[in-house]
Amino acid sequence: MDVVIIGGGVVGVSCALQLAKRGASVTVLEKDRVGHGCSFGNAGWLTPSQAVPLANPALLFKSFKWMLDPESPLYIQPRLDPSYLRWLIGFLLSSRQSKFEPGAMALVELCRVSVDMWEEVEKRAPESFGFERHGLLAVYEKTDSFEAAHKSNELIARAGARVERWSSDQVRDREPAIIGKQVGGYFFPDDAHCKPYEAVRALAAEAAAAGVTFVEGAEVFRISAPSGTSPRRLTTTHGEFTAEKILLAAGSWSEDLGKMLDLRVPILGAKGYSMLLPKANPHPKSSIYLIERKVAVNPHKDALRISGTLELVKNDFSINQRRVNVILRGAKGMLNIGDAPVVNDLWRGLRPCTPDGMPLIGKARGHGDVWLATGHQMAGLKTAPATGVLLAQLMTGEKPSFNPEPFRADRF
Repeated sequence: MDVVIIGGGVVGVSCALQLAKRGASVTVLEKDRVGHGCSFGNAGWLTPSQAVPLANPALLFKSFKWMLDPESPLYIQPRLDPSYLRWLIGFLLSSRQSKFEPGAMALVELCRVSVDMWEEVEKRAPESFGFERHGLLAVYEKTDSFEAAHKSNELIARAGARVERWSSDQVRDREPAIIGKQVGGYFFPDDAHCKPYEAVRALAAEAAAAGVTFVEGAEVFRISAPSGTSPRRLTTTHGEFTAEKILLAAGSWSEDLGKMLDLRVPILGAKGYSMLLPKANPHPKSSIYLIERKVAVNPHKDALRISGTLELVKNDFSINQRRVNVILRGAKGMLNIGDAPVVNDLWRGLRPCTPDGMPLIGKARGHGDVWLATGHQMAGLKTAPATGVLLAQLMTGEKPSFNPEPFRADRF
């Protein structure tokens, strides 16, 4: 089987590796450099505890309040675009408990398996990519939020992710890095973190060793329709390629590429930021999620990564300094990073989001030769290895290790 994968992020690389292991001839076309998109500078979390759909009933009413607030954790950019409005309506309709729970259970399972797979990659890699399984601590500053989280954490626990409830004193004693006022937290001991770009590089090295060909600087701008027994032709900025099968794994650019294939791929780019700062004093022992501030903290051995915000902006890559400042203020309120923290590296990226917050994994609607592995929202890194397994199993006719129904690529 001859497969061309469009997209060299962590999902595309994972799929390439698993397909190559099953004997496929695989070429990955990446418009920039492998791992330099959303995979490059995200939070680096490998956290089953946070692997839930974005379309969340807990966010439904908050999203209306946040919608037009440029400093809110979730900012929805006003736009009179029919496809954009259609996506928003789909998002609101999907934010129901009856849809959220099955999706959360499926995503947590995909993530749990992926974290174990990342741990094995770390063991095999010639150089470490910073994988550490020290857990994640979700810290609460409001009692009502802390108590309300009990129900959602019960769901996470049913999906197989261990959870511990910590009092305010336990948070203070066990994680001295938290210096702000808080009422307690939930600790997830099975969660892990890593350096995201280095992790993708390690996976890409395994894929290359398995026979995968990576072509960088190859932006696809035309895809021919199949003609009889002739395969599709993909015209790129790096020449032409033919493919028996095409896998679209292009993250936030999947919607436009889907149009070349006469496919509706309702992906909306959601912009987020991450920053590398010097180590905090004291430095966190584990990953930390500042719940009310929506700030993610990843303690690398040599730096502190803080991430946050979600802007539904389609493919707008501009930097909004006001929102960057919100993240810094949020971190300063709870961690000792100094009054004027030095930002050594500022990154922004677009998370590919579907209206229901679930990835698209499987065969595209009405196309026997086109497959999808995209729309992983904030869960790309943490679910990529198992996504690769599921997609490769479906493409090769193996019995899938996971229930493919929640991820069906033809559901829109």
